[in-house]
Amino acid sequence: MPAIDDHEHDHSDDHDHNRDHRSDPVGPDGAPTEADLTHLADFEDFLRISAELTGFDETELRDTGMAHEHHRTLLAHRVRDEHALLHLWYVGAWPDEPPSSPRAHDRGLMWRTFHGAAPGSAAPGHGSWAEAPRGGGER
Repeated sequence: MPAIDDHEHDHSDDHDHNRDHRSDPVGPDGAPTEADLTHLADFEDFLRISAELTGFDETELRDTGMAHEHHRTLLAHRVRDEHALLHLWYVGAWPDEPPSSPRAHDRGLMWRTFHGAAPGSAAPGHGSWAEAPRGGGER
């Protein structure tokens, strides 16, 4: 999908120039339409579209603690691109940029997909040092 410029959307390809794009938030495949991605300045729209794209519901996205930070990161970029938005949620960084904060990578959705934690971000648990590591700790 091509990137969308938030300020200069070309409506020349639209069949109806007066159509309200917000009334058709998803395309036939269930993904947000290009026009809908231009409305991401509103935080609630940002969460709704993020949920549609990521497969996580709005509550799960809020529970990452990154929703407002990711929204600010998105707003700092003029381009609205669903692939970049997915990258931001899953990896914690805009493509080709460092994470937006020290905690952004640790709270990325990629770790939640397999119920894991980023290396070095979570303690293994009290007393874990007393047992041999799983899978090959014995010689």
